[in-house]
Amino acid sequence: MSLKIFDFAKTYGVVNGVKLYFNRKYKKTSTVKFPFLKYPVEFRGQFNKSDLQMFGQIFHSKEYDIKVPMDPKIIMDLGANVGFASVYFADRFPGAKIIALEPDKENFELAGRNVKPYKNVQLINGAVWNKPEEIHVVDKGYGEGAFMIEAGKGADVVQAYTIKQLMEIMKTDFIDVLKIDIEGSEKEIFEYGFEDWLPHTKIILVETHDRYRKGTSKAVFNTISKYDFSLELSGENLVFYNNNLINPY
Repeated sequence: MSLKIFDFAKTYGVVNGVKLYFNRKYKKTSTVKFPFLKYPVEFRGQFNKSDLQMFGQIFHSKEYDIKVPMDPKIIMDLGANVGFASVYFADRFPGAKIIALEPDKENFELAGRNVKPYKNVQLINGAVWNKPEEIHVVDKGYGEGAFMIEAGKGADVVQAYTIKQLMEIMKTDFIDVLKIDIEGSEKEIFEYGFEDWLPHTKIILVETHDRYRKGTSKAVFNTISKYDFSLELSGENLVFYNNNLINPY
């Protein structure tokens, strides 16, 4: 038997590890209850899906287990995919109000099932952009964990929201934790309209995607440098702390 089954068992426990291994091998959908989560989560068949990889980054590699030196009340999950990040934040910060955006319909539907037990999570089928308009989802062959969005109408139209709009939806003038994993669109939101939300954000957790859209890292660093932020790294993510609003140390 492949050594991979033992890797799964070591990482997720014998019962769940074996279940996830065969889920991946035979493309079956699995609903799994982990001891470190309040509620079960659902994975799609894994042969050509990224669900398990993303779950591992969050819950095994603990890439979102960052220092949060306050009790957060407002969290945004931009690029929610199948909802694992929102589940993580909802479990870790049960008193927080969380809004999550996911543009792809299939990802959104699974995210809806995964976050349904968490009453503090509001999930929206939409995308974050630098202006409110209808845009479209594009599959450039990077997998369902890396759908991109582009301006204008196409086959898969979705509503775009600005971060300022999302703050208005949440009835807040600040953001405690802002998680951004939007496959290259960080370029747009860090180039235009950032004055409305960036000074009022305490922690930003962002993954840049220059491999998908050139100039994304440059846009992030150029804009962040206009303000007083400290930087740390967590896995593939940049973690910025707003020194005017919190003391991370």
